[in-house]
Amino acid sequence: MSELIRIICANIREVRKSKGLTQEELAEKCDLHTSYLAGVERGERNITIQTLEKIAQGLEISPVNLLKVDQLNIDDQYFNKQGKLHLLINLVNEFSEDEISKLINIVREIKQMMK
Repeated sequence: MSELIRIICANIREVRKSKGLTQEELAEKCDLHTSYLAGVERGERNITIQTLEKIAQGLEISPVNLLKVDQLNIDDQYFNKQGKLHLLINLVNEFSEDEISKLINIVREIKQMMK
């Protein structure tokens, strides 16, 4: 499964849960079958842009929000080490060189404390 699919699947599930919706409730709002939506959340379904829009409407958010990485739970089962590193790179990509240097020092200190 590609990183983009993982991000979308995780975001759908996270937003749905944050709104207190079950898969059944969201599926009904989107006019989708519950098993189809469950497959989408697991990354087993290759959804169309139209379906992404339906799900976003059902969640009452912009479809763009389903592509964001900054609000994901990185302990999510969908992300292995490589996926988590990819998310981290996306999050810090807009940092200045000075901010990246500071972040490196913070990570070094944390690593030292964890020993």
